Amino acid sequence: MRRQILMASAAIALASASPVSAQDVSPAEAESIQQRLTRYLPQEMIDAGLLTVRAATSFYELRFDPAVLLDKAKTGAVHLEGLKPTTAYLRPTPEGTYRIEANDSFDIKGTVDVADGKNSFSYVVDSMKLDGIYDPDILYFTSADWTAKRLSFSSTSPKESVTASFGETAMRVSAEKKDAGTIDISSTGVMKAFAETITGGPSGRVDIGADTVDIDVSMDGARYKVVQDLVFFVLDNMHKHKLDAADAARLKDLLRACLPVFDNLTETIKASNVTVGTQKGTFGAESVSYNLAMNGIAHSTRLGFGFGVERPKPPAGILPAAYEGAVPERATFKAAVPGLDLAGAVTYLIDHADFTRPEPLTEEQNKEIGRIVMPSGAMTVEFEEVSAVSPIYDVHLSGRMVVYPAQKDRRSADVTITMRDFDKTVAYLQENAAAVPQFGQAAFGLLMMKGLARDAGGGAQAWDLAVGEDGKVFINGRPLPYQK
Repeated sequence: MRRQILMASAAIALASASPVSAQDVSPAEAESIQQRLTRYLPQEMIDAGLLTVRAATSFYELRFDPAVLLDKAKTGAVHLEGLKPTTAYLRPTPEGTYRIEANDSFDIKGTVDVADGKNSFSYVVDSMKLDGIYDPDILYFTSADWTAKRLSFSSTSPKESVTASFGETAMRVSAEKKDAGTIDISSTGVMKAFAETITGGPSGRVDIGADTVDIDVSMDGARYKVVQDLVFFVLDNMHKHKLDAADAARLKDLLRACLPVFDNLTETIKASNVTVGTQKGTFGAESVSYNLAMNGIAHSTRLGFGFGVERPKPPAGILPAAYEGAVPERATFKAAVPGLDLAGAVTYLIDHADFTRPEPLTEEQNKEIGRIVMPSGAMTVEFEEVSAVSPIYDVHLSGRMVVYPAQKDRRSADVTITMRDFDKTVAYLQENAAAVPQFGQAAFGLLMMKGLARDAGGGAQAWDLAVGEDGKVFINGRPLPYQK
């Protein structure tokens, strides 16, 4: 039954992504669409009406009844209320695409009996609308707008309860064909009035909020054709305990053709006017951002990541007055791990795996894949932008660090630290040394560092810091004194 549920879930996903031909609306074509959409469903779910397609005057009505899944699961551990069918309308266009429209709401409540007691949950969506143009060739929307009003979720267990909600949400997705086998995909959106409350956990009660959450995701050069073939190959063979030689060879061909899967992936999420309420008070920030970048499953994959915060604000009174002036107005961390041979690892898998066996690779072969990802055994971390800026200091760091995961004590670094407003920073530390003795020590250390600095122009000092694998430290080309 578990396998059947997985197959049903896959078919549900295909319900909005199955190849259908655009022609005059007719009962025969409705039946044909339904057969394609339910191809991977167990017959009992088809007969029970999990997914049906009906021809109307100028559109097809696609109806999905999730209650069938719950009924076929035949478990008394889950109890649901408010589960109802959802409907979408497919209108053929002269271009061979479909305009898909949906307008629905949800108010679902339920309980799950587990070992530590009964858990209850709820999902509420006041209204949810979809309006888009779907291309059956790429199995995706060429354009679509999705909006929702008041999304909320709650979960309560004997140990903890969580509630979360958004006000209005608007998302837009689009896809553009670049050639016969690739597309560019983008998705942008904004979610307003986010609020989450967690109670009963290790931190007591925590309230998290944000005025808006902006999302921007893009994927260039996605190999949609071969990925489609791979997905359908997997679905066609899910029922098999093992593959025969011909199917195993076909799987390898598909995996090889998929590379590098996409050319570039970027993702940015930014939350504005963020607050985090705890027992110690409310922390806040004008904005908190996160970003991710990747250039596909390549022989030299570069994985970038970072986060930033603007105008963080600790709770009133939690910091001594002398420390409040040292809180940065903005801080950024942006780094990347380059040179990962992910394509080499996949190629090794393809060349050595025996997909006719339950365990395609030996233990040593699995280890070899890990070694291929980092060809020299080293992982390089490039610091693209690490900075902290306030009225009394302006510090930036760039450079790289090399570590060897299999050799914990082996590492090296080559970074540059640049500091502006140096004298202002030292003066602030000295002025507050009576209240915070550590500030006096920090001021003395900075003055010693100034003697080793080089002039970086514009009133800035810089330190080129090199740390060798032997532990020796060089600053601006000079060895640090008192080293063995």
